[in-house]
Amino acid sequence: MSEKDNRNKNHRKYHGPGTTLSLAVVLVLLVGILWSLFISGPARIHDEELADAYARIEEEVPGIQGVEQNIFDYITYQGYTEDTLYWFDQKLDVITTRDISTLDYDKVREIAQKDYGIEPDTVQLTFGYNSPCYEVIGSKRMLLLDYDTFSRVYERQVR
Repeated sequence: MSEKDNRNKNHRKYHGPGTTLSLAVVLVLLVGILWSLFISGPARIHDEELADAYARIEEEVPGIQGVEQNIFDYITYQGYTEDTLYWFDQKLDVITTRDISTLDYDKVREIAQKDYGIEPDTVQLTFGYNSPCYEVIGSKRMLLLDYDTFSRVYERQVR
């Protein structure tokens, strides 16, 4: 084997720190682009859709407050005015209303403790399978009680 062939065989080209830095920049850009497309992009779209839904509800019911989205069996929205509670479906049509004077968080807390052994951390309104409900969370459990009858609609362990 000649000396020239031996030199070519043993000669390896190494790239310097500039190449490594360029590859690191490309990697950071690639991760940033993927992040914006697949993670923050859908989150921004969801936030915009939610803000649009809230605005449409506020147009439909002047003076409505506390509009929230709830997801149980399907997506619903709820809010209230000075004298009425409202529940809306995913198309933002009113599903049902109740007079705000019928709201009874104290009775719900009492039923949760007495009948189900749940010490409520939170009690809020939601929409169950086909009627408005109180959602009770506490004692590592979630309980849905029908708004009108206070009967159990759903119960499960929470983590």
